[in-house]
Amino acid sequence: MFADAKMAWLAKSQSADTRSNYARDLSQFLTFIEVPAGHLEYLVNVRPADIAGWRDQLRAEGMTNATIRRKMTALRSLYSYLQTYGYTGANPAHGGFVDAPSVARDGKTVGLSPENCRRLLDVPDAATPVGIRDRAMIAVLAYTGCRVGELTKLRVGSYKTTGGHKVLEIFGKGGKERRVPLHPEAFERLEMWLDVGGLRENLTRPMFPPQKTARGRGRDGFAATAMTRRAVQQLVERYVRRLGLDPAVTVHSMRVTAITTARDRGSDIIDLHPDYSPQIEANGLHCRLKA
Repeated sequence: MFADAKMAWLAKSQSADTRSNYARDLSQFLTFIEVPAGHLEYLVNVRPADIAGWRDQLRAEGMTNATIRRKMTALRSLYSYLQTYGYTGANPAHGGFVDAPSVARDGKTVGLSPENCRRLLDVPDAATPVGIRDRAMIAVLAYTGCRVGELTKLRVGSYKTTGGHKVLEIFGKGGKERRVPLHPEAFERLEMWLDVGGLRENLTRPMFPPQKTARGRGRDGFAATAMTRRAVQQLVERYVRRLGLDPAVTVHSMRVTAITTARDRGSDIIDLHPDYSPQIEANGLHCRLKA
């Protein structure tokens, strides 16, 4: 019953990212309480103290309140679904039993100043294939405001020319597609990356694959798969540390910065029409382009 209920619980969400996150969260919790893989029947023995212990362990590992709260929400969602499925026990992750960490409502993601956005754009080494890939990747994040999950789903064929403008076709939550115009710096970096990475000939290949070996820095080629969301997050974290930026700056900070800046200029970067070139130019200014 529990295995079937788990699969039905995951399938309930239309978002592949949500399903992946919830499955990973559950797996991490089961490891914490030392439940053997596949023995979901042990979930009936979970008590609020187990949830609280996991919460405290995650905090000790340095996870943010927002991350811990999301993981606890996953467990609460699972038990709520199990109750609908026929489970008669209490929900041990319910807020009445265990307090989740508080998260500020006034903008929990740290944005980037124009100066630091520019520094982040320029920090990857342009002398290596991996650095050229990273420069293109960060430019796409900074100039389109796309989510990391959307970035990892990009294919070479997502990059198009329409109405005289370079655009990316991005698939967002719920499978919704939007066409986002690219600032000249972003598409120039993409053009360079497609050439260096040897990706132009196969439109179905992932736009941003991992290098075959860490030491090769891409000189020995790239894999045929896409980088994972976690790999992109860790990559940005490494560059943030290298620059000595606020540790709270994450890959999501670029999305927040891009959207906030676009709205300050009277446009919404997510809803821009590719034929409206003045808005395309305005969206790049928050990173202080070089003359």
